[in-house]
Amino acid sequence: MGMVYPFGERNKMRRMKITGNSSHLGSLVAMFVGVVLIATAFLASSAEAQDAGQTLFNYPDTALNGITSAEISKSPEECRKICSSRPGCAGFDHSEKGMCRIFASVGSGKTVTGALSETRSLINGYHEPTNPPLAGRFEKLKQTDNDGDELAALSRDAFAQGDRDIGNQAIQLAMQRGNTEAKLEIAKWYDPRTFKSDRAAAIDTNKAARSYFELALEGNSDAVGLLTSLCREASNSSSAFTSSFESFLGSTYCEGSLNP
Repeated sequence: MGMVYPFGERNKMRRMKITGNSSHLGSLVAMFVGVVLIATAFLASSAEAQDAGQTLFNYPDTALNGITSAEISKSPEECRKICSSRPGCAGFDHSEKGMCRIFASVGSGKTVTGALSETRSLINGYHEPTNPPLAGRFEKLKQTDNDGDELAALSRDAFAQGDRDIGNQAIQLAMQRGNTEAKLEIAKWYDPRTFKSDRAAAIDTNKAARSYFELALEGNSDAVGLLTSLCREASNSSSAFTSSFESFLGSTYCEGSLNP
């Protein structure tokens, strides 16, 4: 038989049980709220850090119009550091007299010789910055850069800024337009000695050698040197890249003259 409590005692025990459950529930709620707040703070700080690291658009000989949040005497480098580290900074300008102005919002720009401005977004209705957005540069160069030199330069800038899509498109188009430096650079991505895992899916010694070989036949001295050293490496049994030469077509690329 179970324990028998007087009526009053049963109510007292029931109240204690309910109070205990409520206390436990309150602790769970508080814990959940804490986790949500921490996650929210983390996401916000991550977004701010990403925002703060964004490239600033450069406008030489330009002063800004807008709402300023600070005006201090700093060098251009210090002024840039202050702005780039704060997501709330829309841009800054720096005068010849050494005055740095930090802007909470930018409305427009005006030509002032000797001044320097950098902004987080393009200035509406104003000329292009010296470092326009990568996508915009690519679209423009697709129409104008026939020899691929500027496309190859854009590719380097894009990879430096972490934009692999524009980087790959630009250098591939440069190579298609006959740019030998672009072709040589892509070949190096696949070479086991200079493999770029962020740009090529896997090492491909034959792909690298073929490009070196074709360029060498065209008289490219850099390609001759790279192909020669690659063939020498492939014949070295103690090479650190031995596994990369298992299916290498050495007889195709390494035997015979490069001067047909």
